[in-house]
Amino acid sequence: MRIVSISDSESYLKWATQLLSCLPGVEAHVYLIDSPILPTPEQITHAIAGTAWAGRTIPVVTRTDLARIIADHHADIVLGAATGPIVAQLFLTAHMHEHRPALISGLPGMGLPASTKGMNYRRLMDGFITHSFAEVAQYTEVSALTQVPCEIYLARLPMLRSPEVPQRAAAAASPVIADGSVPLKRTEVPQTLVFAPQAKVPESLEDREAIIRALAEFASRHTDSSAVIKMRSRPGEHETHHEQHSYVDILNSLRAQGVPGAERIGLGYGPLDEFLVPGAALVTVSSTAALESFDRGVPTLLISDFGYDRDLLNEAFADSGATGTLAEVAAGSIGFPTSAWLAQNYFHSDDGRLRHHLELLATRARACQLPNRRSAVWKQKRLLIRAELRTLAPTSVVRAYRKLRTLR
Repeated sequence: MRIVSISDSESYLKWATQLLSCLPGVEAHVYLIDSPILPTPEQITHAIAGTAWAGRTIPVVTRTDLARIIADHHADIVLGAATGPIVAQLFLTAHMHEHRPALISGLPGMGLPASTKGMNYRRLMDGFITHSFAEVAQYTEVSALTQVPCEIYLARLPMLRSPEVPQRAAAAASPVIADGSVPLKRTEVPQTLVFAPQAKVPESLEDREAIIRALAEFASRHTDSSAVIKMRSRPGEHETHHEQHSYVDILNSLRAQGVPGAERIGLGYGPLDEFLVPGAALVTVSSTAALESFDRGVPTLLISDFGYDRDLLNEAFADSGATGTLAEVAAGSIGFPTSAWLAQNYFHSDDGRLRHHLELLATRARACQLPNRRSAVWKQKRLLIRAELRTLAPTSVVRAYRKLRTLR
């Protein structure tokens, strides 16, 4: 089974290489497409660490190269592991082949809430990979709503390694509750408190500053412990999403103000695995880093101060049992999710069914049995044209256009 994968950012590259490394009997070719969010060499090294591509060079190609690459590798499947506009262009190109390959896509972490915009960009796909039962339900609904006739597949996030529902690393030393789980709060303070930031949430400067102040209070109160902001990129490097208020700037501002503990907060770079070690605990709003932390049995807290809604991307965590306040962050009181929540959310057993689904798609592609969606092709072209025009039009024109659409 021959798969060609195209990515445009560090997070999508990490997901693609980890996913393909988990699939047996696959001849996979991984590429990066030149774009404004192209990762740096250091980001690429971190993204492919621990995969079959570690130590190898990931070729960077342009949009005009896509048709040739698909043809040269006689691809059975094209994996659109990239942001929506890139996937739309990739799938349009693949669809122009006389005997087109099967087209699949997915998201590089938690995919909730499911969006119609993301589905529309992937309108030409044959299959979409999800990572939890809740995601299957939501994307099935959005697929019907947007009239995108694709299969919705369930797989495990490839960075999750625990063969069963994970247990907190310190569980053996903790009393057991009647349902077999351990208490949600630890009595011991973590040796290292790691904050996993996100570019999109929380959005306001005040909320972001409140998080760093809580970390500073933790560092001030617990002088035998350390606090680290695990950065996704170094200054000047690009990520999948743009960050309006930099945590580096916020930390420097608090240091300049002389906020106690701010000087003791470090900045960390590199693969997340290097931070999820014994004695560590992780704090975040809704980052997929929380799932990796659960997977390693590391105490984890999802910040509850800002609420739970679609905009914060954290609705799935609301009843996890691992939520907590910024006051608890400062106190170093970090919990762990319940076994029931884990089993229903991202830690289901991996039965290898995704490999079976992909083999069926590849077989259909080789037999020229995939549908020719001509009407969908034209819809996709119009979507891309509108997207290109929005990048060229003045902001005032775009705002007026959007206002008119809401009045229709």
